[in-house]
Amino acid sequence: MKTETPFLSDEFQRLYCDAKIFEGFSVLHPVSFSRVLPFQADDPVVDNPRLRAAEAALLANSSYATRLAVVEAFGECGLLPVEDVANLKQVIDYFDTDFFELMGEVYANAGMFICALRWHREFVAELETRRPNAASDRESVYASVGYCLYSLGLYAEAVAWSKSCIGPRQMADTVFRELIDYEAQLQGGCVRGIERSGDRTRYCASAFDSAQANQLTPRLKLAMNSFAPFEEVYIDWLSSEKPMPEIQPEGYPFQAERDSGALVRHRMNLIFSLGGQADELIGRGYNLEAKRLLIEAAMLEPAAGFIQERIKTVV
Repeated sequence: MKTETPFLSDEFQRLYCDAKIFEGFSVLHPVSFSRVLPFQADDPVVDNPRLRAAEAALLANSSYATRLAVVEAFGECGLLPVEDVANLKQVIDYFDTDFFELMGEVYANAGMFICALRWHREFVAELETRRPNAASDRESVYASVGYCLYSLGLYAEAVAWSKSCIGPRQMADTVFRELIDYEAQLQGGCVRGIERSGDRTRYCASAFDSAQANQLTPRLKLAMNSFAPFEEVYIDWLSSEKPMPEIQPEGYPFQAERDSGALVRHRMNLIFSLGGQADELIGRGYNLEAKRLLIEAAMLEPAAGFIQERIKTVV
């Protein structure tokens, strides 16, 4: 394990290295972030005087001027291309506290995941104290936090965080998908696409006789409503002989899905974090526990072939 600590300025340490910043990271999701710090010698950072001053000023008083100063400092430090700086200057008025989320994304894109978490934490705190109706399975910043934890190799924390953010929705989605796919296969088809918006989910499934398959819908919806009354589900049956309506994967490489929230990103974080945690366990000789994690990942996304292949190699 890395133990060498890099030399960082006092100002940088005040901004980024105080463990209290990461204590109680989220009120809604009590996942420990204690392993995030300290910085290690090979962790990328930008310890620039102007950038530090701009970030400190923004923390003290979020305004147009302080946000603009951060954007300009990002450009000077090479964290943002010149064209992105110019574009952001035109829309800086539209940002409020969510500017912290943007800062986190800038640092994450540069591979500076601890710095990214520091600013994501500011926005998470805002969401949980001033926006009580915010849902962590739909707010993108929560998925970004999970990605940072995964990228830092903190797989156990990433798994716990993603599961906590998703809550029962992931279990409900997995059960619904498997149930509909089972019935569709009996009808000579399968689930072909999923669309989500808020608490509403639409499953597109194929069948040789779509009219006959449609008669299954009331029974399926009754079963799903009993299992997860918080979800509103729709099922569209289409003939296997007709082309399915195209749904762009939008970065999700396994199954055609469209989701206006962050559930797909949470699932991606969870799949890869379970795989990373499994590899760690295999390295320590805990193969059975590792296989259990890989099987869990495979249930999350049956089309993830690399997980299926990984399971076969675990004895």
